[in-house]
Amino acid sequence: MTAILVAMIVVLTIAAGIAGVVLLGMQGRGSQHVPKLTDQMARVARHLNGEGEPPRSLIRTH
Repeated sequence: MTAILVAMIVVLTIAAGIAGVVLLGMQGRGSQHVPKLTDQMARVARHLNGEGEPPRSLIRTH
């Protein structure tokens, strides 16, 4: 029972995140209301599309 509840919470969190990317990050309806969050969601959308640059902390410089 607990595992099902945890799984549902995870699924709903992922669905909410995807909805946020669509609504805010892709110049959707809510983009004018929260510009800072819109910029972050647009960055996430670029990364999901494979267009974003990796963060400096993940790039090895040897």
